[in-house]
Amino acid sequence: MPLVIVAIGVILLLLLMIRFKMNGFIALVLVALAVGLMQGMPLDKVIGSIKAGVGGTLGSLALIMGFGAMLGKMLADCGGAQRIATTLIAKFGKKHIQWAVVLTGFTVGFALFYEVGFVLMLPLVFTIAASANIPDCCMLVYQWRLHCL
Repeated sequence: MPLVIVAIGVILLLLLMIRFKMNGFIALVLVALAVGLMQGMPLDKVIGSIKAGVGGTLGSLALIMGFGAMLGKMLADCGGAQRIATTLIAKFGKKHIQWAVVLTGFTVGFALFYEVGFVLMLPLVFTIAASANIPDCCMLVYQWRLHCL
């Protein structure tokens, strides 16, 4: 029975987000509340469980995301991202620049958590895309593709 309730929760989450265009965070909290109540937990325990889960997740990611964003912004502001972009374009050429982005994503992703690497690489990918006159979304897909491994 618990798996059925979880399946109902997933369907409800998708319905709220896709059909009713509800914000993902709000929909997730509402579905977590509904699933907890359907499982027979008292309301105060459900709310405490949601707070503990969200707090634990955000507590471990907030500093990583914050410092990663700051480092990425500094890299972009000081010209480091532009220098890396021009070097990669010179080495690989505009025709094969996607391989440079994939290689950079792999190198960065090997040592970092996904969130940190993605935030760190974002300004670099945008700079490379602008320098090579390639759409941002294409470059993001190249970077994301290998960095996810």
